[in-house]
Parts: sequence; structure tokens; C-alpha cells
Amino acid sequence: MTFVEACCNTPPTNAEWVNMGVDKVLPTKVNGEDRLTYRTGPKDSKRGIIGVYDILGFHPTTYQFFDRLALANGGFQVSVPHVFKEAFPAAQLMGNRPALREWVFKHGDYKNSHIDALIRAAVKDLRADGCTSFSIIGQCWGAWIAVQAASEEDAVFLAAGGPHPSMMSIETVKDVRCPLILLASKDEDDMIPVLESVKHKNFAVESFHKRFENMRHGWCGGRGDWKDPEQFKAGLEAIQLFAEYFAKVVEVSEQQ
Repeated sequence: MTFVEACCNTPPTNAEWVNMGVDKVLPTKVNGEDRLTYRTGPKDSKRGIIGVYDILGFHPTTYQFFDRLALANGGFQVSVPHVFKEAFPAAQLMGNRPALREWVFKHGDYKNSHIDALIRAAVKDLRADGCTSFSIIGQCWGAWIAVQAASEEDAVFLAAGGPHPSMMSIETVKDVRCPLILLASKDEDDMIPVLESVKHKNFAVESFHKRFENMRHGWCGGRGDWKDPEQFKAGLEAIQLFAEYFAKVVEVSEQQ
């Protein structure tokens, strides 16, 4: 399982954004510890989204992406847990794929780093605030985490996926229990075979894919700078596609 090459050699940008949400301590401890999550979006929405940032962690465009997603298509309550307990050392690891991979799997393994429990705690928190439906979205490596969460036997997610997904393969999605939405940049592998591989599951909503050929890996997260008009336009389009898709899976679920 390998990272997209651009993920390993493209540093974060110096973008700007004033956060619309707030950090809060999750009411449920994870492995005996208090953990933080970033909460944003209208508190009266019953539609919840769990977000997973890319390997760079929280950066201005990451916050902007989730803040804008929370307000799109009628609004969602969005919870983005602080997955890494220490900051990713980008200056040391960019360009060194083996070292980068070692750090991420040491600090961000789905089971060993208790990310599974962290996501469950974030879902429980959203449910306590009135959410009755849930989707999960991850950026880059986060999309791989999102798919693992959506492959659990007790998964509650109606949809999973993310922008510029890394480490995505037919093997990755073989156990997924909900439809996928994957928005690739020019740097990722072909996602169509991945989505074709889950068609036999006959989900009520068909999986969705679009490739943004003019975007580089990470444009919706830490490597994005939406002061660039082209990136901003593509970012808003991605948000709208995700919001429409997540709203659709909720609507279909409520009709069943």
C-alpha cells in the first residue's frame, strides 16, 4: 500500500482562513484519554459528517474545506477529530517517502492508533447533538481511513470517500458497506476500477467519481491555496459534489 508520489514531496501552502468552527473535547474518552475534535456547521442539522484531514493535519484550506462543506446544501454538522496527537513534521519528511510512511503508520494506524475508537466517539458526539444520519469523508490518506471506518461490521455511514484519495485500490474497498464518492486530481491513479469493483454490492445510491485534471494532489487540504482562483473554483465544485451526494444518500435512506 503506497502513498501517491505527490503526497510525499508537496509541502503545505501558506493559505489563510478564519475558522468558523471550534475545537471541543469529545465527551467519550479514547483509550483512556481526552481527545479533541473540530466542530463546525449548523447545530440544528440532523445530518452528520465525520471528516479526516490529510497527513499534514489542520491547515487553513483544510479548515475552509470543512467549514464550507458544513454550510452547503442545507447544512451538516461536521466533526473533524484531531487524529494525530503530535504535529506532522513536514519540513523533515517531505521528499522522503519511506520516512513519511513510517511516521504516518506510527501515528495514524487505524487500529493501533485508536482512530477507529476516535471516529466512534465523534459519531456518538454528533448523535448526542441531534444527528440521525452520518457520512464520512477523508482527504488523501484520510480517504483510506474513511473507507476502513465504512467497512466495519457496525459501520453507521451512508457514504464514504474524499478528495484526492491516496492508497485507494480494489483491495482497499472490498469490504466497504456503503457507496463511495471519490474526487481525484491529476496525480492519483485511475479510480474507476475501484468504483466498478463495488457495483456488485448494489447500494441504493450508485458510487460517484470525477477527476479534476487541472488540480494537483491535496488541493482541498493542506496543500491547497484557494487564493488561486482556479483552485478556489475547483474546491467549491468539490464541496458541492460532496454535499449533494451526502444529502442524496440521506434522502434515499429515509425513503427506505
